[in-house]
Amino acid sequence: MALITACTAEPGTPKAGSNASTGASTTTPTSAEPTSARPREIRLDGQDPCRLLTSEQLPALKIDREGRPRQSEAYQTTGCAWTVTGASNSLVPVTREGIEAWTGGKRTGKATAVEPVMGFPAITVTLESDSLSCDVMVDTAEGQYLAAAFTVSPSFQDRFPQPCAVARQLAEAAMQNLLK
Repeated sequence: MALITACTAEPGTPKAGSNASTGASTTTPTSAEPTSARPREIRLDGQDPCRLLTSEQLPALKIDREGRPRQSEAYQTTGCAWTVTGASNSLVPVTREGIEAWTGGKRTGKATAVEPVMGFPAITVTLESDSLSCDVMVDTAEGQYLAAAFTVSPSFQDRFPQPCAVARQLAEAAMQNLLK
């Protein structure tokens, strides 16, 4: 099951998939700004999230099963989750808000600008209280972004020591297909 570290900025009101046990995050959003402008817009409306990865890409991502649709209450849309022994991956095409929801403080979590993904501005979102999860958000279009999440089980941390690196690989693979 994929965990997306999304929650509102309102204390005590966690969204589904929030990793905060109390519902309120103690981290604050950073003023992470995208590192570059989008090379073009890639609209995510109507995208089947389970088709964002091809079967040929799965082995390189250590994914051992086809994706399964998952409702994401946090983003009010459907995403896709892929099971990996000891971890989970998910992709959610977010079409109801832009990446600025993270960088502008609407959502909580530590937003950090990172190198663009396939030329598109990107941030990582982490929670100080959860070193086993990381989300990479890719700014694909005005008011839209691709959310790529990776969470590792504690007993498999040696197999996946860097959750943000794996989330980035997931985002890169999906963006390769969106750019075709």
